[in-house]
Amino acid sequence: MTNTLKTAMALAGATGAAGGGVLVHKLINKGEDTKSNTISHHIKPEYLLTNTHASQWTHRLDLLGKAQETDLSDDLLSLKKGKTTLTTEDLKGWCAASLKSEFKSREDKKFLNTRLYCGLNMGDSIQGNKVSSSTENKDESLKTQFTKLKTKTATELVSALFAIKDKNNADSSWEGNVALKDWCTKALDMPMEEGLTYDNAKEYCVLTAG
Repeated sequence: MTNTLKTAMALAGATGAAGGGVLVHKLINKGEDTKSNTISHHIKPEYLLTNTHASQWTHRLDLLGKAQETDLSDDLLSLKKGKTTLTTEDLKGWCAASLKSEFKSREDKKFLNTRLYCGLNMGDSIQGNKVSSSTENKDESLKTQFTKLKTKTATELVSALFAIKDKNNADSSWEGNVALKDWCTKALDMPMEEGLTYDNAKEYCVLTAG
């Protein structure tokens, strides 16, 4: 099985899910599975959303709605601006087309957009009561997680976390809690990729039971 077919099956949830076969066909028809330098070859199939990820697709639409125009590829921006109400099916269609488009670089907007809007994010891969925008700044579990940063070295934390570890976290300000909350909400929405950012998010962005 080619990488493109595996990717198509992942995106489509090709285990009998409705509509799965259509997306698979879109990606592999006309011999396009023989192309070796498509975006689909640079994203792990297991990191792609499938038709079973209903809540994730809805969340991606929300992220797209809040995105800066300068961060979007021309075709995704055109899709966003071209309809009054964008649906998850619209986004799935864009993802299917984008995955079979030419891979240019890891910094290319289309590649970055595909990872962000068509794939799992770090929050999807982390279990537990995760930090969110609704987490209170004074939350004691958040304070506990922030306190853990104090003893960590620069090699144990991503630079953004290391930069906040010595912030004042007195009851009157909660600067440390606020900074950690801000980092976590951003990190949990980042495309899934193993590494220090994921390890830090898993360690410091899950609130312990009270």
